[in-house]
Amino acid sequence: MIINNANFENFEFSPNDIYIFAFGYEHRSYYLYDKLTKRFPSISPVVFVLDDYEKYAHTSAKVREVQAQSYAIYYNSYEDAKGFQEKVLQIINSKLPESEKIRVHIDYSSMPRSWYCKLPMLLENILRENDAVCFWYTEGKYPPTYEEYPSAGIESFSLFSGKPSLQIDSNRIHILGLGYDIIRSEAILSITDPNYLIACYAYNPNREGFLDSLKSVNSPILSRAAMTLSLHINDFAFMVSKLCETANELLPIGDIILIPDGPKPLIFAISLVPNLLNKSGITCLHISRNAEYFEPVDVEATGVTHGFLISIA
Repeated sequence: MIINNANFENFEFSPNDIYIFAFGYEHRSYYLYDKLTKRFPSISPVVFVLDDYEKYAHTSAKVREVQAQSYAIYYNSYEDAKGFQEKVLQIINSKLPESEKIRVHIDYSSMPRSWYCKLPMLLENILRENDAVCFWYTEGKYPPTYEEYPSAGIESFSLFSGKPSLQIDSNRIHILGLGYDIIRSEAILSITDPNYLIACYAYNPNREGFLDSLKSVNSPILSRAAMTLSLHINDFAFMVSKLCETANELLPIGDIILIPDGPKPLIFAISLVPNLLNKSGITCLHISRNAEYFEPVDVEATGVTHGFLISIA
């Protein structure tokens, strides 16, 4: 699998491409839909809708708009990642015989991590040499202070990918992704109790004040970390490369346990590492949010979109 960055502003979109969107409780969930359908009125996008959309007036209005256009629309529960993935593979598979090459665009800005993180590995099995899949993420405007950011809590941990070494006396090196949910991050550390902690965060270097705010929120964790990885959210290919390099270098010391959290591109990049390296002793754990404590935060789009594309060597 080859991963390359993609620049949204300079990208040569085509009305013949396949476009897949996901609408949720955030206003930014249909930002790219609005932008691309306005630019290419002839496209027939595929829209997945989180099935609690009727709780949110703005999403309900957008869904009615899509229904009026007679676009393909699927209603999916938050938990049904497999159903979403199977439908995406079915949509792409149905287009393969029609063209020598296809290009697919997937907007994962508001998708649950369980939906999008497995897609590259699943798509690798069906993509041909000239095909490509582009993943797009639109940055969001979050509450002005981290005190206003609610905690999603923790329901459970699950093995997402990778193979543990099963060595009882092996050290445990945890690579933890950080965002604004410091309560959740502290809870993760109290449960996992790492021998060696690597704190990892990602930000847009062009977003004024964001890095200082992120460091301030996470200062208790950063001060405890043996190592810190500071990554740029607009350079997905480097994020993946640096995470793979770090895991490779530290594997002789002990088992590598990756716990992705924070912004979606960082979650995505961390989640890909075990499959890309395919080595015993490197695993990725996914955390499911606690439904009882989770409070939706309606995020508006900043207008800045980051992307990457995958293709087959």
